[in-house]
Amino acid sequence: MLVRFPTSTVDKSDLSVLQLGNTPLARYRKATAAGKRTSFITEHTLIFVLQGHKYLHIEEQTHTAETGQLVLLKRGIYALSEFVPDGLDYEALLIFFTDDFVKKFLHTHQLSTTGGAATTAHLVIPVNELLNSFKTQFMGYFGKTIQGLESILQLKLQELMLLLLGGPQGQQALSFMQGIAYGKPLDIDFIVRKHLLQPLSLEELAKLSGRSLASFKRDFQLQYNCAPKKWINEQRLEHARMLLQHSGNNVTEVALECGFENIPHFIKIFKQKFGFTPNSLRGKESEIIPG
Repeated sequence: MLVRFPTSTVDKSDLSVLQLGNTPLARYRKATAAGKRTSFITEHTLIFVLQGHKYLHIEEQTHTAETGQLVLLKRGIYALSEFVPDGLDYEALLIFFTDDFVKKFLHTHQLSTTGGAATTAHLVIPVNELLNSFKTQFMGYFGKTIQGLESILQLKLQELMLLLLGGPQGQQALSFMQGIAYGKPLDIDFIVRKHLLQPLSLEELAKLSGRSLASFKRDFQLQYNCAPKKWINEQRLEHARMLLQHSGNNVTEVALECGFENIPHFIKIFKQKFGFTPNSLRGKESEIIPG
């Protein structure tokens, strides 16, 4: 299961979330038991670890962030796990920010140079006295309904960025932000093949590649000479047929493994492509499936 974080809209009564309009700006997270999940971080995220440890599993490496550290994460899909100490909980403050915010921030403070932009997906920074003070004050806004709160939060987000740039790791933080604002769009073939079997929409794939939906569709058509939805579904269906032939998984398990969260829809388009339902495949494979 792929967990999307943050969601685009949240219940306004949820006191663990701060919003700008209908868009989540920050979230307080608490976990009472250790767990590991695959998460789609839909916006760039800064994580203050308040208690416990956060583990980032990136490719074949595991990176650790613990109490007294913060993590900067670029938008993307990560395997995340949390360590919960005995008798305590895992707690974290998550703050989200967009490409547009970073671009405007860098432009406003005349930091728009593209030199040295980092390509790394994450950065772990020790929390100094000023960042710790910011964290404590920011947590006080959860559950408040004061007038002008949205304007205050926008200013607080700029304050946070300035504190990062003014700290000992300021050059690393600047390079990280410049990578977000001015980094080149990622190769479409790399993005699509890497996430082919994840249940991502075209809009989400476009976002991961650093493109608008229209640009993603245009560039995909030029590269593959095929509409993206059609090509992606065909690749997923071929993989599903292979799994149905050679694994013991049932139809629902195969559908989910191939990125189809809507099982009836998967069955429908599978039958449209191959002429028989997924469930009947094993009984018909010698008769219908070529070679």
